[in-house]
Amino acid sequence: MKLKLATLSLSLSGLAALWPMGALAADDGPAEAAAQPESAAEPVGDLDLVKLLNVEVSTASKTAESVEDAPAVITVVTREEIRRWGYQSVAEVLSHTVGFYLIDDHILPNASVRGVSGGLGAESGGIKVMIDGRSVAYRSTSGNWLGVELVPLESVEQIEIIRGPASALYGADAFLGVVNVITTAPDAARPVRARVAMGLTETNPAGRFDVAGGAQLGNFDFSLGAAGEYDDRSGLSLPAESPAPTLPVSVGRRRTTLDLQRRSLVLSSKLGYATDRGHVRLSAFASGLTRGGDLAHWAQLTSDGSGGRGTRVALGQVRLNLDTLLKATRSFELALQGTYFQGGILPQDRVEIGSDLFYVERHQAYRGIDSTLEARFTPSSRLSLITGAEVLYDHETLGAPERIDRATGKSVLSSGSDRSVDLRNLGAYASVNYKLLDPGLKLTGGLRYDQHSAYGSQVTGRIGATTRLSSALVAKLLYGSAFKAPSPYLLYATPLRPGDVVGNAKLNPQLVKTAEYQMSWVPDRRFGITSGVSYSWLTDKAEFTPQGINQTARNAASQRSLSWETRADVRDFRYNLYASFDLVRSERDLGQEGYAAMLVGTQNVAYPPWIARAGAMFAVPSVPDVPLELGAEGIWVAPRRAADTSIVEHGESFDLPAYFQLDVTLATRELYLVPGHETRLALRGKNLLVARGPDPGFSGFEYPLQPAQLFLEVEHVY
Repeated sequence: MKLKLATLSLSLSGLAALWPMGALAADDGPAEAAAQPESAAEPVGDLDLVKLLNVEVSTASKTAESVEDAPAVITVVTREEIRRWGYQSVAEVLSHTVGFYLIDDHILPNASVRGVSGGLGAESGGIKVMIDGRSVAYRSTSGNWLGVELVPLESVEQIEIIRGPASALYGADAFLGVVNVITTAPDAARPVRARVAMGLTETNPAGRFDVAGGAQLGNFDFSLGAAGEYDDRSGLSLPAESPAPTLPVSVGRRRTTLDLQRRSLVLSSKLGYATDRGHVRLSAFASGLTRGGDLAHWAQLTSDGSGGRGTRVALGQVRLNLDTLLKATRSFELALQGTYFQGGILPQDRVEIGSDLFYVERHQAYRGIDSTLEARFTPSSRLSLITGAEVLYDHETLGAPERIDRATGKSVLSSGSDRSVDLRNLGAYASVNYKLLDPGLKLTGGLRYDQHSAYGSQVTGRIGATTRLSSALVAKLLYGSAFKAPSPYLLYATPLRPGDVVGNAKLNPQLVKTAEYQMSWVPDRRFGITSGVSYSWLTDKAEFTPQGINQTARNAASQRSLSWETRADVRDFRYNLYASFDLVRSERDLGQEGYAAMLVGTQNVAYPPWIARAGAMFAVPSVPDVPLELGAEGIWVAPRRAADTSIVEHGESFDLPAYFQLDVTLATRELYLVPGHETRLALRGKNLLVARGPDPGFSGFEYPLQPAQLFLEVEHVY
């Protein structure tokens, strides 16, 4: 089915007619490129927007370059933005970033990009999440952790977010985009930073903490960080008007969750040695999460909840990273990077299936090594070359689910024996950047080859051009391809009960090709606007299809997605404003397979056709010794199709209602309760209008929107 382009125009004049008026942000909300503030005490709007084009990034080409030169559609969110808006996780940052649609199903956030979401792209498996350039994917599910458990945000210098394929540089799963979290170096002026927040989720207690610190001793430096979360969402319910895949509920009855508690913890450390000839850095991360009262058990929302109470999701992982860089000459560098990873399902994990006699235990674990050797050659200011090779070894243990007797604690039934698989991947890549006209035109190209033991070979590439049309106008034209690897779970899963997933060892990677066009216009320090169009074509898209009383993943679909993204920023010394708008048309073709094909054919895509965002930060008149900032952010999500499984169970296609969420912050600046040490107090309200309704969850059913939250936050810099 062809997508019509008539409603969109690539011309600057056409875009100007559609751009929102008066919006802004920069260092106060995820901007298309946010500059690093000169100090924490900087006035609200005291940042030159022209500098936004010169912010240094490294994710787009693995070479330090400005945003204007970077061959990618990229958004940068700085430490000060996170601080001012009070973002608690990378997932919350992405929810306010143009081009992204975030679903919080209370287990793992699902980040979708440009019309592609849900189904087997859930748990953010379509994006590559990295910390300092190293992948952090939970390999057994191909999902990504984006919550508090990913990284202490007080350790973050900036977050670089790429929309579009990047497999030519980063291999599998850089499918729809890349999120690279850059951690901060020790700061002698801010050796220790800590945040503590206490409050309520609806009427239940909740709390968070975030602390980081470090020091530099000669050529050595070190840093430590920790973050944690406790959030009780018990009593969360779907509205009565929400369609349910079960018998109709009685009038006035609330479908309510029980014992829905969230806990997350992450510990991080980094040790480095650096000279003008290079560096050696060691870093370590240990993360864990538990989710009680698992909403993946639909009985909790459609019955009295007795069948699902006690379900827990419990996951843990450890990563050790080595990063070395040798500057052999002024034009040649050699980098060696390696990661050891280990993790899986923790013993506390259990699945309740409504029986008084037994519950289900899941068994999954992984360990492996991912290493990269890379050569970087810069013979002139115009030309840079990168070549590299990657070796990945991944040992997966996919244990058969077991039924555990409640009385004895022993296994009473298993679907089979544990299965272990060894997966290997060899990758080789090359990338070149050339400034044809300085500073007017920069060309980029890249090619990568991967050979995997389970799904064979893949070739991906990219080409692009960035050009400065004037002192205020920058344009980018890009094309790239990428692939999403099938997870070991989808390849080898063993079912225990009806409806479970049966592994498909013949499952192929999903493929995507994307063309993008973007223009950024910053005529002066007070106003900036960025707008762009992208077209993506997905083939071999994996979908769940029936297999007897169970289901399996097959490459049963294709999908086309056309998106238009725009964002405007306006600022003054006293305020910052921003507004953004996503317009998406996405269609898929399921052929004769897939659950949704039974009811809705080709147009069932659980992605909003448009999303609008806006934010404002003002300096509030106050007593001279206590400067105040008042900020508000809103997200308006359009009606969208329900998830496939819910449609099939409900018996007909239906749409989920639109919703609007509002967050408000009142915070101090330059408050020195201890002489020489800044303290920041903030009152933060999330979803203050208490938007009610469902979103498509990762298991294919609808989940309630995140509840209202009210927090008092204290941040101290020592």
